[in-house]
Amino acid sequence: MIPALGIHLHGFGARYDLPISLALYLYAAAGVVVISFVLVVLFTGDQVGAKALQYPRRAVPILTSIARTPWPRIVGGVSGIAGLLAVVITGLFGSSNPLYNPAEYLVWIYFWAGLFIVSGLVGNLWYLVNPWTAIYDGVNRLVHLAPVWKLPNVGVWPAAAAYLSFACLELTTGMANRPWLVAVLAIIYSAVTLTGMFLFGRDEWLEHCEAFTVLFGIVGRFSPVEAERDESGRISMVYLRPWGVGLLKPSPTGWDRVVFVILMLSTLAFDGILATPSWQDFTVALEPIWLPMGAFGFFFVKTLGLLLLSIAFLLVFITFMELVVWLGRRNVDLKATVSAFALTLVPIALVYNAAHNYSYVVVQSQGLIPLLNDPLQKGWHLWPAVAGFTPSFALAQASTVWYAQVVLIVLGHVIAVYLAHLRAGERFRTAQRALLSQYPMLILMVMYTMTSLWILAQPITRETG
Repeated sequence: MIPALGIHLHGFGARYDLPISLALYLYAAAGVVVISFVLVVLFTGDQVGAKALQYPRRAVPILTSIARTPWPRIVGGVSGIAGLLAVVITGLFGSSNPLYNPAEYLVWIYFWAGLFIVSGLVGNLWYLVNPWTAIYDGVNRLVHLAPVWKLPNVGVWPAAAAYLSFACLELTTGMANRPWLVAVLAIIYSAVTLTGMFLFGRDEWLEHCEAFTVLFGIVGRFSPVEAERDESGRISMVYLRPWGVGLLKPSPTGWDRVVFVILMLSTLAFDGILATPSWQDFTVALEPIWLPMGAFGFFFVKTLGLLLLSIAFLLVFITFMELVVWLGRRNVDLKATVSAFALTLVPIALVYNAAHNYSYVVVQSQGLIPLLNDPLQKGWHLWPAVAGFTPSFALAQASTVWYAQVVLIVLGHVIAVYLAHLRAGERFRTAQRALLSQYPMLILMVMYTMTSLWILAQPITRETG
């Protein structure tokens, strides 16, 4: 995260004495995941084939009426453009101290952490607030735009590369706390995105090359809001559904999409690993390589660690998927099956983001409020009422953070187990095959649960002696 804010991120400098050993927490959490697996088998074991993907939903006429008006897109577009301009203006002309520059809060807290979580809880808000879509649509109203060239068949590899680059900016460059750089990169990314949309078409570029459209499109599948469209693309009805089931709906397949989901997991995990003793040991072991590189060595060793972790996550997932397919004892398209099961990992990414950034979003987000009085630190008094505002730490005690993280992590993995079992029922057609195939996934989920909690525990907890 932002180095200047890092001391306040996960424990605010405090350490929490666990009432029991960390190992007991890990085993208990793993036990809950195992129990949830048993319950899922008992209550949904007979749901196979197409039946496994069926879920209840309720039409919401009020939301449908609102969605059919232009106002959500207008309000969202204006908000998105205003946010982009705020990042650029405050980043270039505001304080060089990230603690006093709104650009840092808007990008790293409200956008990168907050919007990710909210989009999973209520729906894909990026669809409404994407500033580049709003700009393109505005220009298209004045001058009819048509693609100049056809986009090659690149899948979502460009989006995955852009996502990894953004994660490296935050995690490995050591420069995420420089407002001017954040602003400059926002300008460059905006120019590239708009140029791509103008040359290759709005939707083609966004759906294949724009990292955040792909990211929030995946996260939004977890949300309880589902919109159906008619042949003309107009919204015909808006439904509410259980959280998570949207990840079972048909979606494009490909190794590019599998890699994107794995990057969602590995980048979040790496953010936590940076605070562990294991990372310190890794950097010490590589000192003969990166020390001679000077300042670049710091970036090199972190980027190497992130790439190695991502590759490890991918290889572990593919290995377990090979076992899933083998135990399922049915000839299936491996690429399509792996792609489908990869989406069942999204709840883990979502809850890990919420757990990892809990105190960041709950407390650090409040730091933007007093800056509204003088966003450029020029001695202005735009909103004197907020000038003396001080953040509340009521929900950020170390014990509160730890227990919230435990609950979130376990809940996310339970949902992932449920979705994976339903996906297995759909893919392998019989209850017996589905059950056999899910033993490797259960082991994987237990591993993820214990590893996630161990990573999260390092910055804020210590065991009682």
